[in-house]
Amino acid sequence: MKEYKVLHIFSSYSMGGAERAMLLLAKNLQKSKKSINIVAVPKNSKLFEQAVYQDFKTVHFKTNNSLDPFGILALVRIIKKYKINIVHVHQGKLYWTALFAKIFYFRIKVVFHRRQDTRHGFISKVHYYFADAVIAVSRAVAEGLIKYEKVPFNKISVIYNGVNFDKFNNCRINCDEIVKKYNLKNKIVVGTVGSALNFKGKGQIYLIEAAKILKNRYPQLRYLIVGDGKGIAKQKDYAKKLNVHDIVYFTGHQEQVQKFILIMNIFCLLSWHTEGMPNVVIEAQMLGKPVIVTNIGGNSESFINGITGVMVGPSNSFQVSEAIKKFVDNPNLSKQMGIAGKYFVKMNFSMDNMVNNILKVYSRITNSDFN
Repeated sequence: MKEYKVLHIFSSYSMGGAERAMLLLAKNLQKSKKSINIVAVPKNSKLFEQAVYQDFKTVHFKTNNSLDPFGILALVRIIKKYKINIVHVHQGKLYWTALFAKIFYFRIKVVFHRRQDTRHGFISKVHYYFADAVIAVSRAVAEGLIKYEKVPFNKISVIYNGVNFDKFNNCRINCDEIVKKYNLKNKIVVGTVGSALNFKGKGQIYLIEAAKILKNRYPQLRYLIVGDGKGIAKQKDYAKKLNVHDIVYFTGHQEQVQKFILIMNIFCLLSWHTEGMPNVVIEAQMLGKPVIVTNIGGNSESFINGITGVMVGPSNSFQVSEAIKKFVDNPNLSKQMGIAGKYFVKMNFSMDNMVNNILKVYSRITNSDFN
């Protein structure tokens, strides 16, 4: 049986959701025995460290920008050295880099993995025509690519991210230290997870505003904001301004996010601008949590409104507060939605589905049959 030699490239120095998704995909492609997977990322990065820790063949790859000639040549050398068949690009910044490498090493196939529903200028739109395949993490992302980026329909495959069910099935984490640290015993905990690159971040400010609305009526409510970023300091100031700093807790970056989700009674993702496919919503449901999610991008595909959670409008703290009230006042509803959420995730986000669909893309662009 032929094995694909796949090079996964990412120029990130951090470890966010997209970076974790790339490593999870590479790991499970490796398990399939149908591909050899190499990770190319900056050497002095958290991503490089994590790739090495997970026992990937990891090589140093750095580029200053999409058209950096040194970055392009470095990529060509890696492709030649490891006899790569497919360059799987997980970051928009590297699309042109991979395509220019293809000019020097024309036999490779280039796959773009699109995780965000964002818009590009004319020059950036052109690169989609030269890619061999484009993978969209949600129908919303695919529709945006077709409508606004003018990506040829036959190049796009919608493939949902897979979830490592074993991680959650074996999740027996003692969370007592978190409960003790934030004094959460006998409290109802509402939480969110996400980075905050600016003041609004992933919509954390709307959870802070909802806390203000509900503070007097529901004194047993507490709020956890998990994540870091440049906007966190301003969000903390905002919580003080609204006089909810005593019930809204900022945990900073956490490696074991599931420990914090486990102690939440209600999980929120309040994206206000764009969202590709929110892995954290899927993971929260896998942990049996009812969710409150905005109708932005691929969010609506990550849960079932009215069955596993509640949909609210973006930038609308009043609707968020009403959704929280609904769960607090109806604990049985929360339990039912939590159970339904687990089932929904298992049916729609299995790792096998993701790997098999990715392999079908590889097979199509290389004219290989792996059935």
